[in-house]
Amino acid sequence: MVITAIAIYSMSLAPITWVVLSEIFPNRLRGVAMAIATFSLWVASFILTFTFPILNEVLGSYGTFWVYSFICVLGFVFIKKKLPETKGKSLEEIELELSKENK
Repeated sequence: MVITAIAIYSMSLAPITWVVLSEIFPNRLRGVAMAIATFSLWVASFILTFTFPILNEVLGSYGTFWVYSFICVLGFVFIKKKLPETKGKSLEEIELELSKENK
């Protein structure tokens, strides 16, 4: 079940993170922003790895995976509601749209 959970996450929500990061930042800030975002992802990965045994002991394996699946659902809902569609658009077009929305 653990392998199945990891496989499903790897084929669903996980790749979205890197696609979004590569498109969401303006060109002039992309390098620094990607560095900060990547660092944040590694910190989050550490937190997940560190807290898993603790949660597993307190909540059991079912509870732990329900917590993580709930977090994934929240991430999916956030992505669906807050991020613009970028299919078929250049990075410059996306940047222009985002700057218009932020005004």
